[in-house]
Amino acid sequence: MPDADNMMKKHFCRMLTVLICTAMLALCAGTAAAEEKHAEFLGKPFPDFTVTDTEGNTLTLSGLLEGHDAVLINIWATWCPPCQREFPFLNEAYEKYGDRVAFVALSMEDGDTIEKIAEYRTKNGISFPMGRDEGGELYQHYTYADGVPATVIVDRFGNAAFYHDGTFRSAEDVERVLETFLGDGYQQSAVLERIPRDASTRAFPVSAARALYPDGGTYRKILFHTENLDHPIACWIVPDESVPMRIEIAADDDIAMMMCEESYSQKSMRVTDLLNPEAGAYTYEQAMPVQDGDLPFVRIELFNDDTFESEGADIVYLIKDESGIESVAENLKSDGFGEVSWEYADADAPAENTLQAYTIHVVDQDNHPVEDVMVNFCTDRACIPKESDENGTITFTGEKGVYHVQIVDAPDGYSWDEEYEMYTPAEYSEWILRVRKD
Repeated sequence: MPDADNMMKKHFCRMLTVLICTAMLALCAGTAAAEEKHAEFLGKPFPDFTVTDTEGNTLTLSGLLEGHDAVLINIWATWCPPCQREFPFLNEAYEKYGDRVAFVALSMEDGDTIEKIAEYRTKNGISFPMGRDEGGELYQHYTYADGVPATVIVDRFGNAAFYHDGTFRSAEDVERVLETFLGDGYQQSAVLERIPRDASTRAFPVSAARALYPDGGTYRKILFHTENLDHPIACWIVPDESVPMRIEIAADDDIAMMMCEESYSQKSMRVTDLLNPEAGAYTYEQAMPVQDGDLPFVRIELFNDDTFESEGADIVYLIKDESGIESVAENLKSDGFGEVSWEYADADAPAENTLQAYTIHVVDQDNHPVEDVMVNFCTDRACIPKESDENGTITFTGEKGVYHVQIVDAPDGYSWDEEYEMYTPAEYSEWILRVRKD
């Protein structure tokens, strides 16, 4: 586990980015200045370069393109925690696409010698070539200098076709980007504006409101009241080595973009990957601080990855005992929440299920509602068809029971995975069902 110094650096870097993003728009991806910078090279020939990797091989862009359909260039630094979190995703994508896409990771940090990079590569089990961006030349000219990691993809025609600030959140995200530039259908350069969203047919349970809390157990709850928030921040005293956590997502959340980040293991998790179908919820096991030198709390944030703002994140804390209360208060103050007070609170009673029907919200991969999608609610005796209305909503008021739900039809321009099926729980529940806009 990370020591306290590294944890504090990681947390400080992330929260500093959040707090200054609004005030310093030039440093944030997506700003007009960044877009102008990227427009200078996106869709245009990417200059050839020559680097030496940790194995002593000389790599050139032109040479890499000779045997590949694209080249992925990752700019990073050894001191960068988000870079380290991203490398397993790049590694996984490389194992799958390495024969068609060349990968190379180049450190922009002057202090990262080739020996230091080689040690880092071995320690982290990175399969693809790594080297130095000498003098930070690529970093300075082909990123907007708003931090690392940053990734550029050069297509088979030698043009910069994709640029991404920050980390990839999963190997699947990397793979969806790469698929854009592979295959016989890619006949001319085209700029990819963003990471393509997952378009597979899936269903996700939703709740009346967004929530994040320990799933079971008799953990004591504390409420922190801050000067700059109109709602309290919850904290639980968890004396155990780990605690099961439960996440609930509201129907109006963009489920595909919901992320959960926890500070202890430095995990960044896409909520959809945490789906527990049997529980009808998103769950994971959260490790608690156990070593001397660890920070005395775990901070967990639930947020929309497309529109993350400090006031838009749901934040909870976990502490081992009362001695961590003051540390949480100081952390909130340092993050700009103003004066802090706290009180013990009764644990929340389990929410009663007030739903009167099975409700399905049909959306496409961009979270837009889809009308006229027909599904069957089936038992072993019969199937009852239902169709989504103008809001993409299907309401089924049949008796409570486990129903086998299958998609029967969708309007022109939409498709679904033919073999997809889902089962409702025995109690009334609410779900999002995704079909694909072609």
